[in-house]
Amino acid sequence: MKSKLVFLLVIISLFIIPLTAGAQDVGSINVTCDNGANIVNGIPVTIRQLRANFDYTATAVGINGFDPVLAIVGEDGSALCNDDNRDARIYAADLPTTGVVPPSNLSSQITFTHSDSSGFQDIHLVVGGLNQQTGEFLLILEGMGITAADNLGDPFVVTLTESMVSYGVLDVYMITRGQSNVDPLVAAVDNDGNVIEDRDGLQIICDDAGTQSCYGPSDDMSPYSVTIASGQLPGWQYDAYITLNVSGVTLSDDPDENALNFIMSSYEGTQGQYLAVFHIGIGESNARPGK
Repeated sequence: MKSKLVFLLVIISLFIIPLTAGAQDVGSINVTCDNGANIVNGIPVTIRQLRANFDYTATAVGINGFDPVLAIVGEDGSALCNDDNRDARIYAADLPTTGVVPPSNLSSQITFTHSDSSGFQDIHLVVGGLNQQTGEFLLILEGMGITAADNLGDPFVVTLTESMVSYGVLDVYMITRGQSNVDPLVAAVDNDGNVIEDRDGLQIICDDAGTQSCYGPSDDMSPYSVTIASGQLPGWQYDAYITLNVSGVTLSDDPDENALNFIMSSYEGTQGQYLAVFHIGIGESNARPGK
């Protein structure tokens, strides 16, 4: 059975350990779950202003034996953990930056919604390795879509932590779902929504992976795929992704200054459903030079 959380209706109480300098990675989150599958130095990925009253599914799939534990935390502090979800065992992928990721009985999954009266809420997804295991994982988010009501697009925030910098891997994919007409466009942006540039003055934005309209190294997504509950979702030539080498990044003691903002939108206002997929590595904790 899928684990489901309706925010603002507290289903399960978890203790979120406050950030303390020296006790854990800057920007990471510790979660104590009632089932004993605790998260230490978890990687936070935030969906900004997620629309209310829709079902979303988050799935964490480990790579090369990595055993991910997944938690989702709402603005009101309500949260849910999951480890080794039966419904997630068929999830798999073949992506340019990972190669083939086979199905695993260690995958975690939570289906959730929220009913905030404002119509929107920030949702925090947290992934860590069971027993502080290091390695790589895919975080697959279903239920997202580009609609006429969107402004700039769907904003996401990945907070860099010392264990992420230690491993050095961060890839952000936007993949068209099914017969959707959306032509994915993903960009790294500043707090005002402006596309940011790297040290060479190149904008960190990708329209069609494998072409000159995509930042950094990339491949045409046509030969690749992600397998979800409804079956294998093939990539196509207009899918987009950004690869960032975060190894060696100097972090601030203020986690807010280590946040990477991404906008998932579309080319020329095309609309439809898509998958958001994050490929992230977790290395040794407290690995920042000088600590």
